[in-house]
Amino acid sequence: MAVKTRSFGLVRLFDEPLFRLIAINGAAGIVIAILVFAGIFWSNIGNLRSLVLNADDPVLPVLMLAFGLVITLGSVVIGSAIMLLGKEDRGGGTAFRLPEVDKGSALQPVRVTTRSQK
Repeated sequence: MAVKTRSFGLVRLFDEPLFRLIAINGAAGIVIAILVFAGIFWSNIGNLRSLVLNADDPVLPVLMLAFGLVITLGSVVIGSAIMLLGKEDRGGGTAFRLPEVDKGSALQPVRVTTRSQK
């Protein structure tokens, strides 16, 4: 008979597939946010790097930008992973298809009458 050992804490959480999905995709979102953050400062978009370096307290704007990027991009990656959960074929496109219309018998002319203006 196999003895099942009980694990506690974070190890037990990683046994849950939904938590594992959220944790892996959240980490991917944080990595993407770091890359975007570095790209913004490297390319000096909107003269932001110069403004931050010349500020009296440069830590606050850097933390605010980093926090906003992590929340936004992390949520996008996690949300897209959750929305793709039920997909069997992940090749793109939509699973919803409109039914085909029989054009021969369904379309009939309609008589429209109008009043003539004098």
